[in-house]
Amino acid sequence: MMTADTSSAAGLVVGYAETEVLGPVDFSLRPGITALLGRNGAGKTTLMRTLCGIIPPLGGTCAVLGEPVSDGAAVRSRVGYLGHESALASSLTVRQNLEFWSTVTRTYPDAVSVSVDRLVREFDLTALLERKASALSRGQRQRVDLARLAMTEPRFVVLDEPLTGLDPVYAARTRALLSAWGERRTVLYSTHSVPEALALARRFLVLGARGLVELDSEREPVSEARILRLLEADS
Repeated sequence: MMTADTSSAAGLVVGYAETEVLGPVDFSLRPGITALLGRNGAGKTTLMRTLCGIIPPLGGTCAVLGEPVSDGAAVRSRVGYLGHESALASSLTVRQNLEFWSTVTRTYPDAVSVSVDRLVREFDLTALLERKASALSRGQRQRVDLARLAMTEPRFVVLDEPLTGLDPVYAARTRALLSAWGERRTVLYSTHSVPEALALARRFLVLGARGLVELDSEREPVSEARILRLLEADS
């Protein structure tokens, strides 16, 4: 039964224009961390962008936090998305970027708005505030993007390879952040690292030649070998 904490897909087909990338697939998500794994071109990013309402589904249905996803308006204030491409304007400083996104998020209906000052403290951004986004390293931009994502206290967090490019210190801090978020929110994140997924997640969506397979370590043992077998099935 669909509840306000449940996100799901039924017969979902995703892609661009008339080109199908993945589907039909069925799955359900609940609070906690779910890792999304698949080989290059499997459709991970397209699936995530569809769940966030960025692109419309080509078929089937999907819902986020109990609300159908159509044009994305109904879920925008409750979803935080971090994609491959930074959402920061390169010509603006970190402070200007955060202030811009703070203005944008306040236009979302029923949105919670976290203050820029609080985000600066929580994400250790004080030393970066007057630097232009174009001058930041990959890891620094990732930190600012995570702060931008957290502005609305999203209940559904979608992260596309969030640890890529981070140094060991900030990779560890980001893993701790994901674990904390997973205690009270639904977190879906993609990764190419099976050991990383096993360390962080308890549930898994694996995209392979057999379609999408859901695994739940609370119900059955989930090992690296089992995930790799599913991923290698399309070799």
